[in-house]
Amino acid sequence: MEYWRKARIFVVGDSFLEYWEIEEVSKALAVLVAEAGNYGYVDKLGYAPSKDLAIFYLKEALRDLHSMMSRDFENKEAEKAAKEIKFEQIDSALQKISGVSDRKELRELTSLIASKALAKSARLKKSEIREVK
Repeated sequence: MEYWRKARIFVVGDSFLEYWEIEEVSKALAVLVAEAGNYGYVDKLGYAPSKDLAIFYLKEALRDLHSMMSRDFENKEAEKAAKEIKFEQIDSALQKISGVSDRKELRELTSLIASKALAKSARLKKSEIREVK
């Protein structure tokens, strides 16, 4: 996976992912971690051995996120982040991830998404802790 810093584009096989597409997928996962405290979504994606499993794990996460969004959030920062998720960008990212043919590129991409999700969820949880004090 090649990263072009100026354009903020990740070249993946014959396709490319925009930086903002990766940001939206990681934001969705971060909301799940911050609100539900379940790291399973991020762990599964980070270690997905194939693109079909990566897509499957993202589908599971998005399904649970949709369910979560129909109820009240405990973490208000996570709720705010959930309302800002641009699902059309996630849809675009999923389409491009499904086109990845190289396992090394897939691992780099899923590791990047998982790492960004963990960093974002930590910020969301930190904000929640400050509100409680």
